[in-house]
Amino acid sequence: MKRGFTLIELLVVIAIIAILAAILFPVFAQAKQSAKRSACLSNLRQIAIGNELYVNDYDDLMPWVPDAELQLTPAVRADGRKYAVVGSFMPLWDPYLKNVQIFHSPALGTARLSGWQSYFEAPWRANGVDDWNRGKTHYISDLFAELNPASSRFTRGRSALSVADAKGLSVSEQEWLMTPFYEAGWWNYSHTLWSVGGSEPPVGGWSAHVGGRNQIYFDMHAKWIKKDIR
Repeated sequence: MKRGFTLIELLVVIAIIAILAAILFPVFAQAKQSAKRSACLSNLRQIAIGNELYVNDYDDLMPWVPDAELQLTPAVRADGRKYAVVGSFMPLWDPYLKNVQIFHSPALGTARLSGWQSYFEAPWRANGVDDWNRGKTHYISDLFAELNPASSRFTRGRSALSVADAKGLSVSEQEWLMTPFYEAGWWNYSHTLWSVGGSEPPVGGWSAHVGGRNQIYFDMHAKWIKKDIR
């Protein structure tokens, strides 16, 4: 006669499964995050290639849209630093890319963002008209958000090399497009500015990619960097 499992044996098996699950689930979650980070880096590289094709057709000048077309976040610091979500630049890049899906950060999915995070999402905008059906983006740029043409940071309609030179950097050191993030050091000044319906950034900061952001540089290389997110 075959002997069945005793209660103790079953409990031991269940305990082993629970231990394995506790070990493996974080590994699977980390692998999923890494895959999304890699896919996002690929998106940024493709946008950079499209931008390079654009500047080749426009005397090596970065895209320009008027101030009124910018889709700006609230300020993050007392000096007025803001970020531009690049929905109004999508029509300029579209002839070179033909794929609006690459403007989505894989970490944020395809559903519309809500609460304070909605500042990190903007629709295709052309001639002052927003068109969510045409496309949307999560990617941001502090350089495109600069409004003062006399600033070394002002990038719209200038060459990448002149911007980098004005800041004392090389094109391989100057980033210009990145994934959404909110640093912990910004919270005291700006969390109320970012509040939407009672939703506001966490005090420890936030990022689409845990602990940091993906970014693309003027020389078209892309990488993840750590930011002040706790």
